[in-house]
Amino acid sequence: MLRGLSVLFVAGLFFIRLTPAFADWEVGTKVGFDSNVNQSTDQGQSDTFLAGYAAYFRVPTNETRYDWTFSAIVEGAAYARTTDLSYSGIVLEPGIVLIPHRTWTVSLSPFLQVKTVKDEDQSALAFGGKVNLEEQLRSDLYMGQYYIYTDSRADVDTFSFTEHAVGAYLGLEWTKGFRNRIGYEYSRGDSFRTVGTSSITATGHGKHRRFSTAFDEDVFRERVHRHSVSVSAGVDWNTRLFSQAGYTFTVTEGDLGSSNSHGGFLGLGYRF
Repeated sequence: MLRGLSVLFVAGLFFIRLTPAFADWEVGTKVGFDSNVNQSTDQGQSDTFLAGYAAYFRVPTNETRYDWTFSAIVEGAAYARTTDLSYSGIVLEPGIVLIPHRTWTVSLSPFLQVKTVKDEDQSALAFGGKVNLEEQLRSDLYMGQYYIYTDSRADVDTFSFTEHAVGAYLGLEWTKGFRNRIGYEYSRGDSFRTVGTSSITATGHGKHRRFSTAFDEDVFRERVHRHSVSVSAGVDWNTRLFSQAGYTFTVTEGDLGSSNSHGGFLGLGYRF
């Protein structure tokens, strides 16, 4: 769940549409929900959260064939029921942008994320890299494909993971101030999971088994496959004030079983 919430902030800047070059500050807040914060195969715990962030970013111009980007995000979230998931963190992401053709844009960026969680077992240092290819199909229609590698090292190894993710999205700008996007992502990597049924011994997972005080049950780490489908929309009310909303449905499959989760958010932001 923590990695999913961070994507709400990180991916928002990584996949930002290229506009005339500027460097700017942005602040925002989001309310959201997740139907399975403990990533359980049979007894998912639902929860809501209130999140906030402050960000600095530089977006390049399309006037040259290459340029550079940079973003720095300070973020935090508080959970209503599973309060041990509340966290704060910072994400740093430099990058370069290549434009081999007037309708193609290639973005490459490493990233570093430091996260402090109330449940100290889940506090982590994460790093990785992203590659994104975007094509302008029409003046109002675009599509893209991406690959993300993440290596997250938590204080307790059960919550550490490495992950490879690939995805594709299609976006439409209905008007100058209203846009939406649909996307699909497949990922393979490690994940913590809970099984909920005490009779399950989870053979072969003993090395990465730990009792979690945050979830009040045993947690296992295993290799999983994830399929996610998402839809999002954004509205620019003026040059500074904007709002956004998103929903994601995820299916996770592993040796311990399959699980589903629903997640979404509604946010409001302001650009300086």
